[in-house]
Amino acid sequence: MGAYTTGAEVLALLLDLGVGPVARLSATDVEQIVAGLEAEVDGILLAQGYATVPATGPRDVAMLGEQVRMKAAARVYVTLHQPERSPDWVRTADIDWSEFLERLRRGQQRLVDQAPAAAQEGQVGVTRLRVLPRVSEDSDG
Repeated sequence: MGAYTTGAEVLALLLDLGVGPVARLSATDVEQIVAGLEAEVDGILLAQGYATVPATGPRDVAMLGEQVRMKAAARVYVTLHQPERSPDWVRTADIDWSEFLERLRRGQQRLVDQAPAAAQEGQVGVTRLRVLPRVSEDSDG
């Protein structure tokens, strides 16, 4: 069982999307897909300085669960069917997933129930200074 969603929830979403029952993959099989997607999210959260990873706040779990569930459903669909015949929702889920991860990386998308402990990308500016040796006014050179 994943931290943000489960294989059973992904299979239920596929039914809601009109795909029908998935006979060739079990909830346990889908859990492996969910685990990989959640690890991707958690890696970004760790890099962004969040202290509690996987996230445990109810709003964070709801937000992340929705993203992981939809991407997992798209991946299951592509696994079972020919990718070039994918419906629009599969392509949309792929685009939404990529954009969501990019917003997390850039600090444009943040968790709701916790703040990062460290500055996120784009929040810290670095200025280079050049230090020159001091020359006294009394020197003859």
